[in-house]
Amino acid sequence: MTFGFKDIVNIFGICLLLCILQLSRFMLVDNTLKTSLSYNQMQQDLNSLVNEIEQHSAFSSLDPARLQKIKQKIDYLCYRYPVQIDANQFHTEMVKLLAQLDDPGLYLSPDITPTGQLPFTLRPMGDFWLALDTFDNPLALEHPFVTHIDGIPISRWLSTAKHFMPKSQQGSVRLQRQWLSQIDILRTEMGIESAETLTLSLSNGEDSKSQLELTIHLKLAPVYQDISLTSSDKTAVPIKITDLNNLATDNLMQSELKLAFENPLTLLDLREASGVSNTLLNMLINEFADPTPLNRVSQNAVNPIFTLAQYRRSIDFKSDYLRPDYFRPLDELTFFEQIQISEVKKEIERQHTDHFSQLYGRKNQALPSKHSRSNQLVLLIGPQCRQECEWVAYLARNWSRVTLVGEKTLGDIGKHYRFRLPNSKLSIELTTSLNYSNQGKLISGVGTQPDIQHTENEPLHWQTLNTLLNEQAINQNKGKLSQSYVTATKN
Repeated sequence: MTFGFKDIVNIFGICLLLCILQLSRFMLVDNTLKTSLSYNQMQQDLNSLVNEIEQHSAFSSLDPARLQKIKQKIDYLCYRYPVQIDANQFHTEMVKLLAQLDDPGLYLSPDITPTGQLPFTLRPMGDFWLALDTFDNPLALEHPFVTHIDGIPISRWLSTAKHFMPKSQQGSVRLQRQWLSQIDILRTEMGIESAETLTLSLSNGEDSKSQLELTIHLKLAPVYQDISLTSSDKTAVPIKITDLNNLATDNLMQSELKLAFENPLTLLDLREASGVSNTLLNMLINEFADPTPLNRVSQNAVNPIFTLAQYRRSIDFKSDYLRPDYFRPLDELTFFEQIQISEVKKEIERQHTDHFSQLYGRKNQALPSKHSRSNQLVLLIGPQCRQECEWVAYLARNWSRVTLVGEKTLGDIGKHYRFRLPNSKLSIELTTSLNYSNQGKLISGVGTQPDIQHTENEPLHWQTLNTLLNEQAINQNKGKLSQSYVTATKN
C-alpha cells in the first residue's frame, strides 16, 4: 500500500492536532499544589470526597452512620470557612473527616509543609508519659514525667490528638505518640496561637515539679527509632522484609530465607511489610504450618477455605475484582466445600446484601503432612504489617512453632481504591472489600494480637525469648508465654 502526498499531509495534520490537544490539556488542567482553596474549590473537593466514599468505601457501607458523621462535619467546615481555607488546614481537616470511616486501609497523601513538632520524644510508662532526649535519656533525671505542655494537662493534649485517629486505633501507642508530637496542629485544634517555643512542666510522679522552656522543631514527619536488641543480644539479627511483591521475584532472598529456616530459631521482621504476593505465606506454610491430622480420611475433612470476602458494588469494579488476590467465586468450589460453608454464607448475606457483591472464597495451598525439623520462628508484627502480611500474621498465630511479637495489626486485608481530589490534589485510598473468617466473623479492621506485646523503642530481650521458646511446657501454651517473658525481663 502506497501513500500519496495528500495522504501524508493529512496524517501529519492529524498528528499535529493530537499534539496540540494534549498540550492544551496540560495547560488547562492545574496540577500545581495550592497554598489555599477558595470556598467553591473546597466545596468541590468535599463533594468529590463524599461521592467517592458513597460509591467505593466498604466501611461506610458497613456502617452508614460513619458517612453521615462526615457529612455533618462537612456542613460545619463550610460554615467555618465561608471565604477560603489554607491548604495546610484543609489537609488537617481531611484527616479528621476520614478518621470517621475507621478504615484500616485508609491512606491520605502527607502534608508537604513542615509543621512544628515536639523537640523531645514521648514514651508511655504506666499512667505517665516520659520526656526523653535523642539518646532516650530523660530530659530531667529528677523529674522525668510530663504533666503539662504550655500549662495544659497532657491528658487534654491526648484527648485532642484522638480527634485525628480512627476510633478503633485510638488505643495505639504508636498513633498517640505520633499525634502528640504534632504540637502546631494540636495548638490550632485547641484554638491556641502558634509559637516557636513551648513550656514543659515535669514531675517526679509525686509532689516535686520543674519547668523547661524548649524551642519547637520543624519536621515533615515524626521520627521513630527502630526496635533494638539488648546489648547482650547483638548476635541476633532479624531478617527484615518490607516489599512482599519484590520477594516473589527475588530468588536470592528466597534462598536466604530457606537457609535461615534451618536454624533452631529465626527472627523475621514484618513490621513494615506490605504487598499482595503470597510467596512468603506459602514458604512459611511449607516450613512452619502444623501438619494435617494423620487420621484425616479425605481432602474435605478439614475446611480448606480460610476466609470469605465481598466487595462494595461499583460500576468501576468487574466481577473478577478480587481474583488477583487469590479469591474465587463460591460456585467454583467443589460441592463438598460449598456445603461446608453454606450456613456461614447465608448468615453473611443476611447481614450485608444491598451494597455488596456475592461472596468469594480463598483457599491456601495444601498443608504439609509432616515436618522433620522442630525449628521455630519469631515474627515481629505491628500496625504497618498490611495486606498479605496481615494474612501471614492471621494464619501463623495458630501455628505451634511460630510466636508473634510486637503490636497488634490493623486488619488491613481488603482491596484498595485510590482517587485524587480535583483542587487540593490530595491522594486518598479507601478499602473496597470486607473479609470474614470461615466461621462468618468479620476480620477486616480487627487485626491480629501478638503472643508477646512489645511496643516500639523497647529493647527486645532475645536471649530471654530464646530460652522461653525452648522450654517445651511454655511452648505448648502460648497464653502463658507473654506473661513469662514480661516476668523474666523484669527480673
